[in-house]
Amino acid sequence: MVKFVIQKENMECIPCIADIPDNCTKIILLIHGLSSSKESENASYMMKYFAEKGIGVVAYDQPGHGTEEAANESLLLKNCLGSLAAVERYLVENYPDVEICYFGSSFGGYVLGIYLARKLNSGRKAFMRCAAVIFPQMIVGDVHAEPDPETIKFLNMQGYIDAMVDGQNVRFLKEFLEELKANSMIDIYNEELPDHVELSFVHGETDSVVPVHTTKAFAEKHGYPIVIVPDEGHSISDAPSSPAIVADIAYEFFMGGVRR
Repeated sequence: MVKFVIQKENMECIPCIADIPDNCTKIILLIHGLSSSKESENASYMMKYFAEKGIGVVAYDQPGHGTEEAANESLLLKNCLGSLAAVERYLVENYPDVEICYFGSSFGGYVLGIYLARKLNSGRKAFMRCAAVIFPQMIVGDVHAEPDPETIKFLNMQGYIDAMVDGQNVRFLKEFLEELKANSMIDIYNEELPDHVELSFVHGETDSVVPVHTTKAFAEKHGYPIVIVPDEGHSISDAPSSPAIVADIAYEFFMGGVRR
């Protein structure tokens, strides 16, 4: 495993960790969720699992996350997309013959979904673990409703709001909230699906953060396969065997199979 830092076009830096076996033909780009990091239990597990199967894995800290350089960059959708693009560009330049795949978790799944919709990707396979396809709705409510005047007044004065997400306090800048309101993954995919990209979903049956019915409805509407893991919540790690279930489903998908 190696650690390295990628500098973005805006001069901000992205701390990364990677395990890339020699002569691998695929590299998976892990995009973590809100209040997580590249060293999360999920990332560590997936890195070990795929490396043992000869598949490379790269994880990185999203803006406003982790304890290193990325923590200093504002949590904005444009910054998140920029980080993902910069890491992918690094892989394309340094591993030109390797297929790039994506693994997005929760908020990372939302970021990945928007990334694909904007056609920023070179990879063709995206695995979504408990993807927050309704992330804007979770944070700002009805994205089509007129904003509450008192809330706007407060945001204009303070510039941010603090909110509890999955039991953790998170600060959202006014600009980030405006980005979310303008980037509903539900609306964007209803208008047009990403070209030449395969998506596959896995979700915990009892997820209390991103209710399973929202992701199930999204996947089924657009013809994407989805596996629902019984008796599992948002992390899909309550049972000792559950991370392996997720990894096995992802591996089958990346290798060309689809489990429904």
